Amino acid sequence: MRLFDAHVHLDFYANAPQVVAQADELGLSLLACTVTPAGYLRAAQELAGAKGVFLTAGAHPWWVADGRIAEKDVDTLVSILPELRFVGEVGLDFSPAHVGEGTQRAQVAAFERIMRACSETSDPTCPKVVSIHSVRSTDVVLDVLERTGAAKSCRCVFHWFSGRPEELWRAARMGCSFSFGEHSLATRRGREYVREVPAELLLTETDLPAGENVVGSAEEIASSLERAIAKASEVRGEDVGALARSNAAALLE
Repeated sequence: MRLFDAHVHLDFYANAPQVVAQADELGLSLLACTVTPAGYLRAAQELAGAKGVFLTAGAHPWWVADGRIAEKDVDTLVSILPELRFVGEVGLDFSPAHVGEGTQRAQVAAFERIMRACSETSDPTCPKVVSIHSVRSTDVVLDVLERTGAAKSCRCVFHWFSGRPEELWRAARMGCSFSFGEHSLATRRGREYVREVPAELLLTETDLPAGENVVGSAEEIASSLERAIAKASEVRGEDVGALARSNAAALLE
């Protein structure tokens, strides 16, 4: 593994098999996050046996909030969780664009069901890895992780963390990891957080591509990771590339 992307939407690429083949040649390992259970099931068929791809099953809070993920879809995800190790993208988003009448309750209910199921089916010798979305909701996310036991039984990774400093440290004390990409590092808060996060909790990500049904390449993923590593290394004053590889290996072992 030369580079590790802790959050990429591989199934959003119209040419995903080609991107996977390129990634293998470039030494990329990918935590490939999906946003719906149906999306996971499709990707699992399309990318079956793909080397270096760790495919996650997700229920993105945006899709929960606008009804594209209904209770039956959460049922589907919960039903397949016992056989899965990788989960995401899941979480909460309480920004104005995604919180309306009843949608906050729906998001919390879905996330809590998923994390309780993750906790109950996580193998202590090979814990589930969960990629988490948290916008204006980190305290509630952490409450759910504690209440369900997932904070202890799973390896939780906050994707593009944007919460308050006290929330960052609460998550760090719980053992959560944080994945940073070039977009988060373009912000002052992102640079401050990548400087402060304990070394053993730091991972790299891209959150690519920018939309669905995109024709792309593994080269763009690698380039984005390399830019993020260069900026993070500059901010921290150490080789973040080596650090991220070591942390990725520990996360996936």
